[in-house]
Amino acid sequence: MNILEVIIIGVALATDAFAVTVANCLEYDNLSRKQEWAMPVTFAAFQVLMPVIGYYLGYLFYDYISSFSKFLTAGIFFLLAFKIVLDAIKERKELSAPAPKKPFGAVTLISQGVATSIDALAVGVTFSVELSFNLFIAVAVIGAVTFAIVSAALFIGKNLGKLIGKYSIWLGALILFALAVKALIEGLL
Repeated sequence: MNILEVIIIGVALATDAFAVTVANCLEYDNLSRKQEWAMPVTFAAFQVLMPVIGYYLGYLFYDYISSFSKFLTAGIFFLLAFKIVLDAIKERKELSAPAPKKPFGAVTLISQGVATSIDALAVGVTFSVELSFNLFIAVAVIGAVTFAIVSAALFIGKNLGKLIGKYSIWLGALILFALAVKALIEGLL
């Protein structure tokens, strides 16, 4: 896996955080500057931490998984793309029934950070067998991409509304699906 692929993965991983940020801006119309900028910092931090954890978990089992690493990578990316699609469908159903508004605070933000970075944990496992350069450079790239995308989501969320947030989830699924197909083809060849 090269740096361009890591950047693409960073974009795919950041789409959940992008959508959540847009949703937060729509849901909480009176966020302070501190609350707004806590989103890119928190989401980027979790997108850095989770692949590191996944990497070391994968490294523990490297001897076992190295023989089928391309298929494992493809499987994980297919599952992540499928999960994104299911989450989008579930979210669409939940939008039809109004839910009570939760206060926006540290607990909400941290739970969103964990939820949007679970995919990054799985990516970290694939890094343990596929990454061709330093892990910490890769996670720094993912963190920087996430920070930039979520920062943009702050402005988009305030200005463009639900339209962009809704479609960003599908873009993330499409990117992960494409990476899964690529890994599967590499495994078969």
